Amino acid sequence: MAPGSRFILTALLATAAISAAQPKASPAPDQSPRQAILEMLSGNEDKFQKHLTPAVQQKLADIARNSTSGGLNPGQWINMVTSANGEKLDTFESGRILFAVNNAEKHERLEVHLVGEDQRGDVDDMELSVHKFQSGVEEPTPVALRFLISMKLQGGLWRLNAITVSARLPVGDPRIFDKSFWTQASLVTAGAGGMSSAETAIMNEEPSKMKPMRAVRMIALAEDLYAQKHPQVGFTCELSELVNIGKGLDDGEAYRFMDPAFATGVYNGYRFALKNCDGKPAKTFQVMAEPLNRKGKAYCSDNRHNLRASADGQGTSCLASGTLARQ
Repeated sequence: MAPGSRFILTALLATAAISAAQPKASPAPDQSPRQAILEMLSGNEDKFQKHLTPAVQQKLADIARNSTSGGLNPGQWINMVTSANGEKLDTFESGRILFAVNNAEKHERLEVHLVGEDQRGDVDDMELSVHKFQSGVEEPTPVALRFLISMKLQGGLWRLNAITVSARLPVGDPRIFDKSFWTQASLVTAGAGGMSSAETAIMNEEPSKMKPMRAVRMIALAEDLYAQKHPQVGFTCELSELVNIGKGLDDGEAYRFMDPAFATGVYNGYRFALKNCDGKPAKTFQVMAEPLNRKGKAYCSDNRHNLRASADGQGTSCLASGTLARQ
């Protein structure tokens, strides 16, 4: 073999050996990190979980297998907390707005802006800011929150890897000493306690103003909390046992959840009842709300949080063939 040919062959073999020793790059993703985040917000459980790391997916599967309550998956929560207060979620694949939550009835809009993005190989960091608008005018919030969403490319998918939260408190603004500046609405907008405005509205709404559909939704949430606190019992068919359950989160007891009047089963012109809590621990339940005068819709839900309504005012009709209820 000629010297030149030997040199070329040696170079090719060396290149192949170096390439084999290097780790294989992740397959090219079909989505951008931004599109992955927006898909997680779609309300679909499978789409949400596919953008979690495989280890986290396995952990969630183990928890679901061993849980008596079943609970809600994150995708369902996204749908529920926005629809609970008549809110609509809009997502944007380009521009400074990543997503927005609109409440047309109250003329309120919550926007999450993409402040900046830094992609370095298999890691992408997105910095987000939160903005509240009332009738088209942006309102100040007591605490300005920013989020750093870190995505990691694994197996051809951008997956949620870390969330960093930073807060800015305007101590130089004298309004921080005014009670009105620290309204619950502003705190929720700023993300205090990690609760959505819809969730907090459900928990803090005055009982005299609680609508039957929202009351059914609240009872279903209370059932989840009850089952979590009583894993040997599971769900309960006694409304009296749900009164004050989950008054807050863990031991904080910060929010009133259910009024004692629910224990009687009659509330604001409606009769409420729980059924199908069989087994120990009980893994299912159904809740019904029927108008006492039979004039109006009946509402119902279950452990899967399928909120439905029936125009005939009958709880049994609602459970059997009720239509999807919307605020």
